[in-house]
Amino acid sequence: MVFGLISSFYYIVNSYNSMKYRRKHNDKSGDDFTAKDVTIVMPVYKEDPIVFEESVASASQQGSQVYVLGDDCDEPYKSIAEKHGCAFIRVSPHRGKRGILSYSMKIVKTPLVMFLDSDTVLDHGAVEDMIKYLEEDVGGVGTNISIFRNGHPVSYTSEFVERVREVIFKSMSRKSSVMVLDGRCALYRTNLVMPFLTSREFQDNTVMGKKSVLGDDRQLTSYIIRSGYRAVKDYDVYARTYQYSSFKKFFKQQIRWGRVGWTYFFKDIASGSARKAGPLYTFNLIYMYLLPIFTAVIGIMTLIYVLPHIHILFYGVIPSMRADPYLIHRIVRDHRVPLLFVARSFVDFLTSASAVIFGVSISTTMKGEKAKVFAYGSIGLLMMFVSTIYALFTFYKQDRWLTR
Repeated sequence: MVFGLISSFYYIVNSYNSMKYRRKHNDKSGDDFTAKDVTIVMPVYKEDPIVFEESVASASQQGSQVYVLGDDCDEPYKSIAEKHGCAFIRVSPHRGKRGILSYSMKIVKTPLVMFLDSDTVLDHGAVEDMIKYLEEDVGGVGTNISIFRNGHPVSYTSEFVERVREVIFKSMSRKSSVMVLDGRCALYRTNLVMPFLTSREFQDNTVMGKKSVLGDDRQLTSYIIRSGYRAVKDYDVYARTYQYSSFKKFFKQQIRWGRVGWTYFFKDIASGSARKAGPLYTFNLIYMYLLPIFTAVIGIMTLIYVLPHIHILFYGVIPSMRADPYLIHRIVRDHRVPLLFVARSFVDFLTSASAVIFGVSISTTMKGEKAKVFAYGSIGLLMMFVSTIYALFTFYKQDRWLTR
């Protein structure tokens, strides 16, 4: 019952805050930044050249300097980048994304820096719109993420996951910080992130003594919050990206995200970052990561305590009701039904109703093919449930990428 009440609160509060979220209408940020004050850094390594060109073309139209950093690679990326007026630098030896982000601080001279993945396409005017959110207490701004729907079920599954995140993060952006500025596209204050990106803590990040190659974006977001700034998102700007072509790869992605999530769940609680980010951040953080655990425990308890007594329902209660249709009425009238049963029924109803409200909130964020997104999204939720539990017991395994 308690868990049901907490779930109802989670659904209702996030739905309400999401609906009440309003975009920024001011034309300039507090520091009057423009797109020329932004350097766009795009790491590239073994990317599909066609997808890469889409991404580079969108970046080159933002009015900012664009640097493509080849992670121990050059062609065909060098020619494509220069074709669109972007600078190309080959960085050797191979460093991985963390190493490239750290290296980029040597060339960024502007007050703002944007990190953009090489498979992510920006809306026209995205940079100009995002800098409006850089108020004095904001250290980083993310974008809304959208998945290119190619007809494969995984693209609909991933789109559903992103729309759920949109509702929750919109809610958090009203009062506090989001949990993560997605590494696919995010804008930062250079003087804030430069010391951290060039530190050994970031470059040689470890989890339980093992080098971690995952979670650079979550680590950077946590650092921003810990430094006394907020991390927010611009939900009117979309960074559109491609998804994997199989549920197996999607599941591996969820495992990666889950391992990183559990790592920073513990770190944010222990370091006080969650407290600094605000009560809604703390509540959502705890609920989102403990939900699968509580659900699994309740399911196991049900199997242990309810199933052995299920015969009472079929061989006792149901036959009695057939013989006496007014049995339940008299039991309730004579107060032989514990109040706990009535309270539990009310909580179940409240939880179901609030979940429907949450579903409606998700629906408002979708554009077309809602039935497919919800249908395949249910598969995604189940996979996220399983991967989150699995990730809890394997979160220390972050020394490899779980290749596509």
